[in-house]
Amino acid sequence: MDGKTHFIGGCLTGMGIAQYTNADLITAVSFTLLGGFVGLVPDLDVKGVLTKKISINKKWLIAVLSIIGLYLILSTSLSPHTYWQKWQGLLIGSALLVLPLLIITQKRMLILTGALVCLLSMYYESIWLMMLGIYIAVASFLPHRSLTHSLLGLAYFSWLGYFMEKEFLVDGMMFVCMGGYASHLLLDMKWLPKNRRGIKLFLPFSKVEI
Repeated sequence: MDGKTHFIGGCLTGMGIAQYTNADLITAVSFTLLGGFVGLVPDLDVKGVLTKKISINKKWLIAVLSIIGLYLILSTSLSPHTYWQKWQGLLIGSALLVLPLLIITQKRMLILTGALVCLLSMYYESIWLMMLGIYIAVASFLPHRSLTHSLLGLAYFSWLGYFMEKEFLVDGMMFVCMGGYASHLLLDMKWLPKNRRGIKLFLPFSKVEI
């Protein structure tokens, strides 16, 4: 399934849980959006909709480094620096222009995003935010439809939802995380004719596709 379908599935799950818990309007809207977000989470192991939205944009980073590189080249060549200082500025500036194009990938930006979320969690002393950062970073290393599309991934994100609920003191938040995540797994199973392949729900214990 594509990202839009997973987002809608997660939103409907969040709405259903809000209805079941008799949530007020603001909480219902929050549950709907949270469900939609979580419905996209398992696809962080691929270049999906959510990956592009939450990870640091590599084009912006490359642009910033390129500007710094050009500044170094121009400032050292036009200023009264020594011969060696001018060569240093030229070499470093050229490296900032060329190397980012070769080594900066969206996957590495996702890893960096996960690391930054972990640092943010330390500042706010937030367990669920730490777990989210770890999930983002680890997912970038995984093959598509592997552990993020398994019961292990579902259990992990449900646990994350438990700590989120404890922090925000909003009943039902854990079930939104659990239900939104489960909706993604259900929509990726073989039972839907649109899916050419299923998911290995019982990884790492079984590689049977469902």
